[in-house]
Amino acid sequence: MPFSPRRISQEWEIDAPVSRVWEVLGHTDRLNRASGLPSVQVSSFEEEAIGRPVRARLYGLLPLSWIEYPFEWVRGKNYCVQRDYTSGPLARFRGGVELEPAGRGCRVRMFAELTPRNWLGRLAIPLVARETFRKARDYCSRAVAQLAAPASATVPLPVRATPVDQALLRQRASRLDRAAWLDLAMLDRLLRHLVEAGDDEVVRMQPYALAARWGTGRDETLRLFLQATRAGLLSLVWDLMCPNCRVPKAEAESLALVARRFHCDTCGIDYDASLDRHVELRFRVHPGIRPAQDAVFCFGGPYSAPHVLVQHLLRPGETRDLSATLQDEAYRIRTLRVNHSALLMPGGDHRNSEPEFTYRDGNWTPRDATFKPGPLTFRWRNQSSQLIGVVLERVRWDEHAVTAARVAAMQEFRDLFGSEVLAPGQDIGVESVTILFSDLRESTRLYEEAGDAPAYGHVRRHFDFLKERVARNGGAVVKTIGDAVMAVFYRPADGMRCCLEIQRDLGPFNRASPDQRPLTIKLGLHQGPAIAINANGRLDYFGRTVNVASRLLRESRGGDVVATRETVQDPTVDRVLTEEKASVGEEWTPTLRGLTRPLTLCRIAPAQ
Repeated sequence: MPFSPRRISQEWEIDAPVSRVWEVLGHTDRLNRASGLPSVQVSSFEEEAIGRPVRARLYGLLPLSWIEYPFEWVRGKNYCVQRDYTSGPLARFRGGVELEPAGRGCRVRMFAELTPRNWLGRLAIPLVARETFRKARDYCSRAVAQLAAPASATVPLPVRATPVDQALLRQRASRLDRAAWLDLAMLDRLLRHLVEAGDDEVVRMQPYALAARWGTGRDETLRLFLQATRAGLLSLVWDLMCPNCRVPKAEAESLALVARRFHCDTCGIDYDASLDRHVELRFRVHPGIRPAQDAVFCFGGPYSAPHVLVQHLLRPGETRDLSATLQDEAYRIRTLRVNHSALLMPGGDHRNSEPEFTYRDGNWTPRDATFKPGPLTFRWRNQSSQLIGVVLERVRWDEHAVTAARVAAMQEFRDLFGSEVLAPGQDIGVESVTILFSDLRESTRLYEEAGDAPAYGHVRRHFDFLKERVARNGGAVVKTIGDAVMAVFYRPADGMRCCLEIQRDLGPFNRASPDQRPLTIKLGLHQGPAIAINANGRLDYFGRTVNVASRLLRESRGGDVVATRETVQDPTVDRVLTEEKASVGEEWTPTLRGLTRPLTLCRIAPAQ
């Protein structure tokens, strides 16, 4: 006869806000590690099934296999998951966590409903559940205390960590600690992290995320990670991120191994890689320092999708009401696996304060709606004939991602890792990049008056002058072409700030060489999409944006900056112009050579 499910739960209060407890218990992979559960092996989906086959080995001996359905959660409040076992002592597991404020702290309720398959499962359930809950509660208390502790404190966590070669760690760290630019406190934080953190925290490190945790500057932390990689403390990892679920689908040790097209089995889609969205640079501890294991103890939990506020399963004919607090930004309602979506945008007249979304025939109705930022209650219903997973998610990308486009526009990255290029003949798109071209006015006359050798030396010093300012403003020199320079920036504001700094500092540069003819520099700046390529072993760019930037250079008279009106009207660029007290003077609309439509150009004069 079939066994009845057994429900087990445990409640406790903890002196910490709900948000901090969620940060700990919502990371289900670490929770499962700390609770002594086994690592898992995840298989591909079977056709259009929403559940996914998973295998594990309990205590390293007892084989288990099950179909795991997508987690359901409301971020910051609760989550649960269901597993239907196909082998082992259990037939079904459904469990999760619920959180609610309790005074100045938080009440935690952990629950599990387990259906045994046989007598072994019926007898083991109380013992295994009690021990698992005890370890989970212990982990929660320690992890919450660690988050609240000052940077200098050490709160040990019950995590599985591989041993560290301390002698090699100190030897390679010594290559860095003598650098004049180095923040020794930040280096100490990194070294402690490599020694004390769990394996999962040192195999796919995000410098910007750690900067937020450590209270350090984003770019300074990224710079430390790049230098630590050069010193042999870390290794580079290029993760290929799905644009829908935003989970790494594959990884490569070099940009040359990154494929242009990828497949996401979870979402069932193929997509073209983009260097500024889908190719992300992460770091792992060097295996010689610590052979950390990249094992998976849980997949698909809230930790793996920080952009998803709500995720639910809806059965055919089911309707569900939910509440969430939405910020002043775009959101999307999306069905898992098939990726049909509806858009939620802030604004409008807000007459529909409680929107309803209905899914039928592979579409959402309505396809878009507006909302007033703040608490929002809405309803979604499934009028299809299938079980669906549905999410409410942010549209904006992960703010902690260090994309390939970002580091490719860093002079330090190009200097340290010049061999990191795409494979020969391969090209990958970049959705937005800022290109700067510079050239010397009347350079031929310079060579005629000074002679080849003195003029060439002066031009070389001018290259160093430009490179220093490009690097200081977050950009990188791509190449020199005669007396001209092509540079790239991740943000248009950085490019404009660099241009103004070049023109402002050129006077002192000229006065430092009174025996040389004063130089006059022409500058053209443009932003837009481009194609990244491998050009003779160097990461280069081509396309319309590059062509326009080079044409703008020809419109420059020297001592100025020529940019398109579109670039000048970018809000971040406008702020730079205001801060630097630069003036936008002449506007004109020429038809540039090789372009089919005219562009309105602006001549920008730096502050005197």
